[in-house]
Amino acid sequence: MSGRIRDDIEVSKNQDNDRYELRVGGELAGTAEYEEAPDAVALTHTVVREQFRHQGYSSILVKFAAEDIIASGRRIKPYCSYAASYLGKHRELSHHVSWPQEAH
Repeated sequence: MSGRIRDDIEVSKNQDNDRYELRVGGELAGTAEYEEAPDAVALTHTVVREQFRHQGYSSILVKFAAEDIIASGRRIKPYCSYAASYLGKHRELSHHVSWPQEAH
């Protein structure tokens, strides 16, 4: 899955490296690493390079990852603190989230 958010912003899933990628003007600006399981995808680490921080790119990246995971029919497990914060603020996604601290 990939998509262009604006002319200069592209997000994609890099299955070879188990991460979602966000590029700005063709340059890799951020990544959201994941681990797949049959019923869920754990978001483990989100990083946006320093020169791209505080511009909303982390939100774009995690939103894209969440939408991709939901489209796959699996649940989101946010181990990454940024992903957890984003999903906590976007309660409309809550029925797709399995919080890691919840007992299963």
